[in-house]
Amino acid sequence: MEFGLRSGHRPFRFGLSSCLVAMYLSLLPGGAPAPQVATPAYYYVGCYTARTDLLHESVYAKTPQTCIEICEHQGHHYAVLASEKCFCANLLEPQELQDDQLCNTRCLANKAQYCGGIGVHSYYSTAVSKQPAPHHLRISNRTENSLTLQWDAYEARKLLLAGGAEAVLPIQLLDNFLIQAQVVRTYSSLPAFPQPEFMVQSTETQFELTDLQPATMYNISVRAKCRVPQQTGQSECGQASLEAITEVGDPSPAPPPPKIVSRTDRTVTIELSPIRNDNGPLSTLLIIVEYVDNALSQPFDSQLLGSWQQAQQDGVPYYIAAELDYDRPEDNRTRHFIVGDGKRYGRFSNKPLDQQNAHVHISLGVVSTLEGVTKTLYSRGTHDQHVTSLDDFSYATFDKGQSSVVALAVTCVIFGTCLLISLIAYFYLRYKTCRGRRLTRGNTHEMTLQTPIIERENNGYLVEDDPVPNSPENFKQQLQQLVEGFERIPRSGLRLNVNDVIGDGRFGEIITGKVSTNDLAKDCTLHVLCLDDLNSTTQAQLLRELRQLSHLKRHDHVLDFYGVSASPDWFYLIFEQQRVSLKRRLVESRLMAPSQRLTSLSEQLVLQWIYELASAMSYLLSCQVVHRQLCSHSVFVTSGESKLKLSVFGPLQYMNSSRQQPDQSRWLAPEVLRHQHHHSTRSDVWSLACVAWECCSLGGTPYANAVGTNHQLLEAIRAAVRPAQPAYVYGDLYQLLLNCWQLEPSERSSCEDVAFGVRQLMTSPRHALSFDRVAAGGLDTLPPYLPQLETIAVMG
Repeated sequence: MEFGLRSGHRPFRFGLSSCLVAMYLSLLPGGAPAPQVATPAYYYVGCYTARTDLLHESVYAKTPQTCIEICEHQGHHYAVLASEKCFCANLLEPQELQDDQLCNTRCLANKAQYCGGIGVHSYYSTAVSKQPAPHHLRISNRTENSLTLQWDAYEARKLLLAGGAEAVLPIQLLDNFLIQAQVVRTYSSLPAFPQPEFMVQSTETQFELTDLQPATMYNISVRAKCRVPQQTGQSECGQASLEAITEVGDPSPAPPPPKIVSRTDRTVTIELSPIRNDNGPLSTLLIIVEYVDNALSQPFDSQLLGSWQQAQQDGVPYYIAAELDYDRPEDNRTRHFIVGDGKRYGRFSNKPLDQQNAHVHISLGVVSTLEGVTKTLYSRGTHDQHVTSLDDFSYATFDKGQSSVVALAVTCVIFGTCLLISLIAYFYLRYKTCRGRRLTRGNTHEMTLQTPIIERENNGYLVEDDPVPNSPENFKQQLQQLVEGFERIPRSGLRLNVNDVIGDGRFGEIITGKVSTNDLAKDCTLHVLCLDDLNSTTQAQLLRELRQLSHLKRHDHVLDFYGVSASPDWFYLIFEQQRVSLKRRLVESRLMAPSQRLTSLSEQLVLQWIYELASAMSYLLSCQVVHRQLCSHSVFVTSGESKLKLSVFGPLQYMNSSRQQPDQSRWLAPEVLRHQHHHSTRSDVWSLACVAWECCSLGGTPYANAVGTNHQLLEAIRAAVRPAQPAYVYGDLYQLLLNCWQLEPSERSSCEDVAFGVRQLMTSPRHALSFDRVAAGGLDTLPPYLPQLETIAVMG
């Protein structure tokens, strides 16, 4: 690879740099003007580890300025020298920076200059600028809700002169960077929250912008703030900007279910409503046919979802009938579609329905694709799509023009009848209620509530009861299908500590052990199951939890699931082992606290834990997984990085060697306390706020004064009792928790709202809470830790 340079070629940059050198040298201490410099100048970036991927692009160059001219001509950011070889590069890794003393090989044409060394290269910038930073702003990583920025920050670099001379460039003193982000283009119809400004230290060369909207383009600017020696105030001394787009997210909100307009023996006509997607473009819409068996109702597996031919081969009762393009605005409208018309739509053939009188549901799959990343949301059809409204009535016996009058008359009669019945029922119930109050007036107060506050469940997220397998063979068949998607670990790869039982539940015991994978032994916890001992109800619950487990992938704040193993008598589920629960870590921090503090934990770390927990719960929500037993005993703290890890399977671990199992009722939402089921994502939000309160109260017991049964806890909640606000927890943070403790589930905040709110508070942690004893107002301000209220005895 050869580059030809014209004779006498010299970029204008060198002459300009010489003037800059003269100007800056004139400002050196002492006041004496510096001599004019007419020598070419360039920046020396540093000595970095040699990169093998550059070897095939080398050219011959005896001096740094020749290599700089070659790389500048090719549009590269850096000129890289190794003896007489010249390379060009656009990126450098900060972690590969080495000591400048290692670059000790002198250049061939000028022995006063250095061109690399053994295993290292000398980097020179192809652009000389009087601005200290930032340079080469770029995106190093992107996700749905974050963008990671990276740039090259020039510190006190040296301006090298040809011929080996050097002059110190007294640039302005860099204090910090101001980072700003503005929305340029988004698919969301929701109001965009203005992004806050971030100030980072001058030593930073990387920053992660979080809480961003998926599939949204942002204009991001990084501005350097400097101060001139012997002057006050800051001024902008360099800036760079770029436009970047986040990854596409899971389509949201869920599309409205299609309505079945009519059907024949082989076809079903459906009505599709307009669809909205706030997390990316609307690319295609999948029409899914599902034959429903009322005896065994379970969601379809998206990994097995395919064409009609694939469904026949796999023996599954669902398939994709059509793939409709939605890439044009006119495609997204109210439209009718005939399922089973025999035509081909996209990659799928719309086969006629082959089961007469079968119960068929039509589901939808919203596909969003942007820059090579595809996300799909499946919305399962329900029985409601079969309901016919008044708009579907036709009056063929009436002449045109009279049908609307008749329809209006029928509608008025129906609503009038309903109104009359409602009035009769109202006065009858009022009469019965007043009579009952007169009979009991002697022992009740006038303003006492006679009926519970919580009378209905209107959260929209109620989870149906688990379908019970109709036979042992059916249970084993479903279990086998689920297990096929898990990692298989041979029994010989497990070493069990059968005497170290750390939990016991409806599925079996939890013990510790070691698992060997890829010649690496790791500590683990094992759920030991004897499948023959499970009754039908427990079998259904096990299938539900395994099905939820199959939806999860590896997450930084969820305990890793290693896989399954089996022997002739036992079945093992193998998870990552973490010994220290969040409750234990919080309580121990009280004992290790310095005299002037309530705890050894920092405010930043506590807020970070709440954010990590809210992020983990948001991930479960995105996977349509309901936790059901979230409390501080089901959350663990890693020993090294002090990160939270959430357990999503099985019973809670014991609190001590006496096998006292934690009682989670103090973390349950009121609708769960009342009915002992009705778990939902909204009830998980209630529990999330209780755990966040424990983090703030350093392991305090929720409702410490409400001792007794679940009924007493429910009565306290109905009486507007909530975990009290400690003196050192300020209003903004406590209000965030109160928003999660609304009686009406639909009025509670979401996990995403909690994560966003805590993220904002993390910018100034001590304005959210302060663990200083002076700020807390005294020594006895910690909520009590009463473990006897949180435990239940587990019999042998």
